[in-house]
Amino acid sequence: MPGGKQQHHDSQVEGRIVASYGRRYLVELPDTTVLDCVTRGKRGDVACGDRVSVARSAPGQGVIEAIAPRMTLLYRSDAYRQKLIAANVTQIIIVVAAVPTFSEDLVNRCLIAAEYGGMKALIALNKSDLPESAAALSSLEFYRALGYRVRALSARRDVQPLCTCLENEVSALVGQSGMGKSTIINRLVPGAAARVAEVSAALDSGRHTTTYARLYHLNATSCNWG
Repeated sequence: MPGGKQQHHDSQVEGRIVASYGRRYLVELPDTTVLDCVTRGKRGDVACGDRVSVARSAPGQGVIEAIAPRMTLLYRSDAYRQKLIAANVTQIIIVVAAVPTFSEDLVNRCLIAAEYGGMKALIALNKSDLPESAAALSSLEFYRALGYRVRALSARRDVQPLCTCLENEVSALVGQSGMGKSTIINRLVPGAAARVAEVSAALDSGRHTTTYARLYHLNATSCNWG
């Protein structure tokens, strides 16, 4: 019935995906309400950062009905499949460290992804207080000579060297395990680890070992912006 269709359309709300856990998504609405959402069928072409239309299905829950056109898309692929990482990102921050040794191949692939996707790229050398970091920073001069930004920081002590590059950007932190991405996030967004734990418990995701993507809002206080 026409009336039924109109009612279904009006029940849809616009929001942005702020977390992706397998086939479960958290969608934040303009009023900061967060809905626990799924997609229709087995649709998997949804990414953290996507702006979407959601039909409410129950209190606090919804179904993603449509995805708005993307400005950018960060993904990785192999011979068998493509995995979406984040949408509408303006810059990629490649987090590396001297210990454990970072992969130059991974850095190169991330830079290629940034260039291909029309995103800025920044290489952040974390754990700069370690003795081994001097040699690592020297090896990164090659990228600086190519025009890429390189920042050295020790996230456990001070994240300010990174803050100047985050203002007015939507940034994706990428890098291999052990580089300190979680430490950076927890310093920039106090309480982030606690919120991730809460979400994992709510979605019963303790049994999942796959990676997930999460979008955080960075306020002026975290980086001492005026």
